[in-house]
Amino acid sequence: MKLFTRHFRMTAIKNNRFARYLLYAVGEIVLVVAGILIALQINNHNEARKEAAKLQSVIKNVSYDLELDTLMVNNAIEFYTIREKIATDIIEEKYSPEDFKTCLICGSIVSTYFPLKINDKGYTQLRNFYESTNNRDTLTVEIVQFYNAYGALLDEFGAQVKDFTLDNIKDWRDNQPWFSTVISGAADPRFTEYMTTQEFKNKVAYFNAIACKNYLLMLKQYKAQASELLNRIAARKKVSG
Repeated sequence: MKLFTRHFRMTAIKNNRFARYLLYAVGEIVLVVAGILIALQINNHNEARKEAAKLQSVIKNVSYDLELDTLMVNNAIEFYTIREKIATDIIEEKYSPEDFKTCLICGSIVSTYFPLKINDKGYTQLRNFYESTNNRDTLTVEIVQFYNAYGALLDEFGAQVKDFTLDNIKDWRDNQPWFSTVISGAADPRFTEYMTTQEFKNKVAYFNAIACKNYLLMLKQYKAQASELLNRIAARKKVSG
């Protein structure tokens, strides 16, 4: 009887130790899992901070590009706005031969353009960031959509105006006897007479359509949208700063 009691007591002790060991093991597992979760949370937080800092730097570059581009676009708008008024007057035959002699822009209106290239370094960085992360906010999406909408269109419209003006110069070079005189900067009455012809008016009308209507309108829309984005970026910087 004593032997049985002793055996029962030893078994109970062993079972109690096993229960305590099992509880200790479970506790160790919980601590390890908790440590892993905390480490992951810290790592995610650090990665989020790095992404936020990178995005802030990229948007700063975008803002710098937009500021430069807005200035250049504003100059282009002024350039084509002046020519739009002159083109309209030529089309409506408000210029006399004497007026053409004193109009400095009239003769070159269809043979000059404003070279414009939008800076896209910041946008390229933002697009790469946009495609490589899920950290997308409203402002980031709007900037990407803005460049997608206007970048190709401004290039296309600007190229049309450029090609047209260069084609006119080549045409004059090959077909007009006054070209060598005028290109050297000297006056030639034959050129003044040419500006009264229907051929010249047709060229002016086409220039007015592609440059002063389509392209100029696009430039104005770009400026308005770019200015709005700059205001949004400035407001965001003020809040985060």
